[in-house]
Amino acid sequence: MASFDVLVIGGGPAGAAAALLLARAGRSVALVEKSAFPRRKVCGEYIAPSAVSFLHSVGMRTEPRIRRIAVWASSRALQAPLPAPYASTSAREDLDSFLLSKASEAGARVFQPLKANSLVRTDEGFRCESIEAKTVVAAHGSWEPGHLPTQARHPAKPTDLLAFKAHLRGANLAADTIALIPFPGGYGGALTLADGRVTFACCIQRGALEQIRQPGMAAAESVFLHAQRASLEFRKCFGDARPEGAWLASGPLRPGVRQPYRDGIYAVGNAAGEVHPIVGQGISLALQSAALLSATFGLPQAYERECRKLYSRALWPSSLIVRLTPYARAPWMLALGARLAAA
Repeated sequence: MASFDVLVIGGGPAGAAAALLLARAGRSVALVEKSAFPRRKVCGEYIAPSAVSFLHSVGMRTEPRIRRIAVWASSRALQAPLPAPYASTSAREDLDSFLLSKASEAGARVFQPLKANSLVRTDEGFRCESIEAKTVVAAHGSWEPGHLPTQARHPAKPTDLLAFKAHLRGANLAADTIALIPFPGGYGGALTLADGRVTFACCIQRGALEQIRQPGMAAAESVFLHAQRASLEFRKCFGDARPEGAWLASGPLRPGVRQPYRDGIYAVGNAAGEVHPIVGQGISLALQSAALLSATFGLPQAYERECRKLYSRALWPSSLIVRLTPYARAPWMLALGARLAAA
């Protein structure tokens, strides 16, 4: 039975960054990740400026690329410059693999692939599979089923957001632009990766998906067609685009602040809170929550207080932007929205 100070469950950006920072701080860290890397994930693959800064600090070079924002709503196509510092992009399979390798280099012991099927309390802390640890960090995302208190399941609701993503070739999207595509029941986002592939990621309410689902067509393809019908510019730019690999699906997404700390278990990333993906802050919040955990480790009340502040500050702009984006009529509205999202 291997014994550690900390067990991190989940090897995505939040878990890997937490393991990296805690190991650098001198703690013995184990990380369990159920999937072999590299692996694809549903993600907009937008790296906000704060996340770019963190990645540079741990040795990952990402070239700032996103200098403009566009909204393609109905027959309108608006765009506006974004303020510096600029955002970047990265395929999740590359980002996750890099961060996990850095955690390993820092001294964290990575168990992969290994699924955390059980978590048992002991006199010394916790036991998971053949690993014992004094403290657990839940970094499993917001919809992963399991046996942690942070993995509570909820009944399906028509307002649940279901998410889809694909990499496409043949789309006509400027490399320095992120495009937002609102459509009835949801919204999507598109950007160009460094290798020329275009990421299209979207969310749609469960009830709306049931209404637009095409007979004999996969859910993701139905949403893609729905988005094209709702936006002239999206149809023009993506009419000839074809997926490279399979569509991915995940969810439900439920924006809100969760329980950042409970009975010896810290939560980071989407396990701690979630905002509307339209603002592109998911990866940034994952990394910021990991950094906050490292700075307040052993002070659970301080972590919970500051973590709630972190996610609460991002929640209201994301909710506002979701409501207002379909009604944007002028470039200055896009610039204002971008500043709110980055605040």
